[in-house]
Amino acid sequence: MMYFEIVAIAIALYLILRFVSTYFRVLTAKRKFRKVFLKVFPVVQMFSWLAYAFWAFDRLFFGMVAYPILIGSIIILMVVLFGWYFLRDFVSGIILKAENALETGQQIQTFEVSGTLKKLGYRTMEIVNNEGEHLIIPYSLLTSQKIIKPAETSIWTEQLIRLKISSAFPSERIQKMLNTRILEMPWIVSDGSTKLILTHDESGNYLVEIHLHLLRPEMAMKTEENLQDFVHEVFT
Repeated sequence: MMYFEIVAIAIALYLILRFVSTYFRVLTAKRKFRKVFLKVFPVVQMFSWLAYAFWAFDRLFFGMVAYPILIGSIIILMVVLFGWYFLRDFVSGIILKAENALETGQQIQTFEVSGTLKKLGYRTMEIVNNEGEHLIIPYSLLTSQKIIKPAETSIWTEQLIRLKISSAFPSERIQKMLNTRILEMPWIVSDGSTKLILTHDESGNYLVEIHLHLLRPEMAMKTEENLQDFVHEVFT
């Protein structure tokens, strides 16, 4: 009966987690909740299976003379494994950043990937390649590789974009929606340097000046076209 209970709970847990992962788009209708879910759910899965494993182990071996030694050994093993997994990237990141003086906006080339540094985290770096794709690379993957930083005359390219928007829309909404759209473009530097200035023209419409920095100068035309299309779709 005990073995049947352990197997039944394992199957039930698997089916529940499988259902949630399959229908998460329905369960998280809003996009911002979906992003949080995609980050949190793998952690929930891991701890759910860990909790089940300890429960099953307790059910099977509780009362044995060697039970305290067995459970202690498993806990130590789990701590060592998790510590190695999380700390290896953290330590590798410190070494890489110290040796190479990495900073956002730099162009780098490695055997695995090449592109522009978008973000330097504690365990990973985010790189935007020439196709505009986001690549998240663990630091430990690059520790044994040669990192090349091509010579640059300027790390970022500054761009000024002017847009005209109807004054029928609240200025707060315009700023919020434009900022959101700008953050969705991976080649724009998201370090807080983007500035939006709203004024009025003779007809009373808003004139929006956007000051931003690009990771690559060749994306200037695409940036302006994207924002023009966005304004046409949302504010007309």
